[in-house]
Amino acid sequence: MRQQERGFTLVEMLIALAIFAVIAGGALMLLRFSVDAEAASRNKTQQIASMRRFLSVWNADLAQAVPRPTRDAAGAAGAALDAPTGAPDGVVLRLTRGGWSNYDGAPRPSLQRVEYRWQGGKLARAGYPFLDGARPDAAAPLADSAGPPQLRFRTQDGNWQDRWEPQRSTELPVAIELNLPQPGGQVLRVVALVGANYQ
Repeated sequence: MRQQERGFTLVEMLIALAIFAVIAGGALMLLRFSVDAEAASRNKTQQIASMRRFLSVWNADLAQAVPRPTRDAAGAAGAALDAPTGAPDGVVLRLTRGGWSNYDGAPRPSLQRVEYRWQGGKLARAGYPFLDGARPDAAAPLADSAGPPQLRFRTQDGNWQDRWEPQRSTELPVAIELNLPQPGGQVLRVVALVGANYQ
């Protein structure tokens, strides 16, 4: 008597291949979802880290503001804190701050003139190598901004003003409110004390 041959029939092979294809397709979709989720998470984490970095720098600059007027490269006198409106170079705020670390022992003071500009859809920060008669260094972008930032200034009498028009060149506001339009349509609102570390 002839022994019965063992093996898979064509139908069984097709069913096995179909099951394998379904499992492989599900695994591929799960892998794709994991990769997309990881990329979205990394992107969001980078945005949060960038915003925290910006807030840290912004708050530190304003907290260390000092009432020291300066002169620009042309010799024109400037207030300790200046917020030009409609500046062609996109400057939003200029101020003199203390606490500038001097690790390499360069011949310069511990005070620094800094400015914030709106350029290319970003709020950028630039520093000056010297307080008087210098041009700013290249600006470093700090935060995304879908539109020009808006500033408000709290005066010594407790009122908020849309423009900073000091009576004296050494005058500083008590606080500054920054409204920074975000790409998603929201507005980031930051209120920071001015000169808190030097009052």
